[in-house]
Amino acid sequence: MTKKKAVMKNATIDYSRLVKARDIRAQAEARARGPAAVSVLQAMIVIGEEKWARAMAIAEDASYPWAMRAAIRGATMLVRDSETMDTLAFLLGFSPEETDRLFVEAAQVRL
Repeated sequence: MTKKKAVMKNATIDYSRLVKARDIRAQAEARARGPAAVSVLQAMIVIGEEKWARAMAIAEDASYPWAMRAAIRGATMLVRDSETMDTLAFLLGFSPEETDRLFVEAAQVRL
């Protein structure tokens, strides 16, 4: 006795659920850049006391906008692609690649 296999005659494809190759590449690149956010303490540990202190001294300079200085002093998390992180990277003299490395290394710090 042979069993007959059910043959699907038509199918509906939900194209909204398909992942495009460019989306897969973008996700891989984002993972390689590290997490989207790390704590300030994790970043401080990676950056080191001396370099962090120099950046914070610059951030206290009254020639910088008050809101920028307040954002850096009040931050508990550093979010990639935020104005606060852009400013901090500038104060630290970090290139985009160094900022990526900071996020990768800081994410490995266990508190």
